[in-house]
Amino acid sequence: MVNVFGAAALAVGGYVLFRAVRREMGRVEKRVSKAARKSAEGQPMKTLERDPETGRYKPKD
Repeated sequence: MVNVFGAAALAVGGYVLFRAVRREMGRVEKRVSKAARKSAEGQPMKTLERDPETGRYKPKD
């Protein structure tokens, strides 16, 4: 019977921890998105072009 109570306590604790981590991730995502929008305001989007030698993309000058 003690094992059942222990397993239930672990399950509840895991669920509470999961919700706390998910809430924190949402808060951080909002903060990062807000900062990204703020830094991108008023700046035109750069066009990328492919370098034929390396095959990598880089901003067009």
